[in-house]
Amino acid sequence: MSVAPRLFAIGAAVGLAASCGAPAARPIAYGKEACRHCHMTIADARFAAELVTVKGKVYVFDDVGCLAAFVESGKVPATEIHSMWVNDFLHSDTRLEARDAAYLRVDSLQTPMGSHLVALRPADATKMQGVLGGDLVAWDHLEDRGHGD
Repeated sequence: MSVAPRLFAIGAAVGLAASCGAPAARPIAYGKEACRHCHMTIADARFAAELVTVKGKVYVFDDVGCLAAFVESGKVPATEIHSMWVNDFLHSDTRLEARDAAYLRVDSLQTPMGSHLVALRPADATKMQGVLGGDLVAWDHLEDRGHGD
């Protein structure tokens, strides 16, 4: 192989590797995409969530409870989960790592699938609890109970 084809092959390999970034969350097409768990159209960004696999596949959800129930179902083994993201209820254009977010369950709050859960930055959780009432819930408790049933 001459130098030019060899350089082209090396350049192509480097370019391919660079285009294959780390698995990451992606924008959700609100009003168009369906929740992976309940199959409802994802319409309200305040409650949306995503699961990203180690291979980069993204599953989207319309409710924090749907994400928790999907994880609990084991349809994606824990070893295949790269990350999980929830939209901040107060700043729906901001994603929070699901395990680091704080969750507030407010029975009077209507959520897409009736989980009554909102995800918040931990710094905002107690303040929102003072406004809305409800109970603070840890991710591990959500994961064990899915929709809060």
